[in-house]
Amino acid sequence: MKVIPLAKNPLIYSCNSYLILGDWNRIEDVNTLIDPGTDSYILAEIESLATGFGKVAVEQIILTHNHFDHAGAIGELKQRFGAKVFAFVEMAGVDELLYHGAFIKAGDDYLEVLHAPGHSSDSVCLHCRSNRSLFSGDMQLRVRTPGGGYTQEYLDSLLMLYGREIETVYSGHDEPLTSNVTEILTETIRNVRRSTVTPR
Repeated sequence: MKVIPLAKNPLIYSCNSYLILGDWNRIEDVNTLIDPGTDSYILAEIESLATGFGKVAVEQIILTHNHFDHAGAIGELKQRFGAKVFAFVEMAGVDELLYHGAFIKAGDDYLEVLHAPGHSSDSVCLHCRSNRSLFSGDMQLRVRTPGGGYTQEYLDSLLMLYGREIETVYSGHDEPLTSNVTEILTETIRNVRRSTVTPR
């Protein structure tokens, strides 16, 4: 699986977008876009990439949640590539709903869908077991100090992720995490537990 972080429009607020290709761009690999962002800024970069001879550059789009800075461009990208759109909840442009525990092919590998409410009720993370990577969307993985308030759902989501083997995190807005992921999650869980956690 090859992950290509795409440049975002510096003039507007948008998320990080990631294009997933197979290592060899084989015809059976599924070119997948995670979170197209607010506008179609990424379109020119995608069209400049080698995404496989005779293949559609983006065959499917997966949304980590339905906020506009992650999903605003699905209409334009879908129109350009005819891509199928997946999300956890129904919204305009979505073709198929995701569910917790589902596996979806991306590039030449598979992503497991993990429902991780916290940032929003429809937030999902996408975990690739084989290369121990996680597309976290806007799931907050780093809480440096105790204090403030959190929901039980958020804490449950952290505990779920803690049980996974994760070495690289592709975030919705920050730079990728490439080291100390377990230590960061451990610190975050400890600090959230020392804060106010609202029951379900």
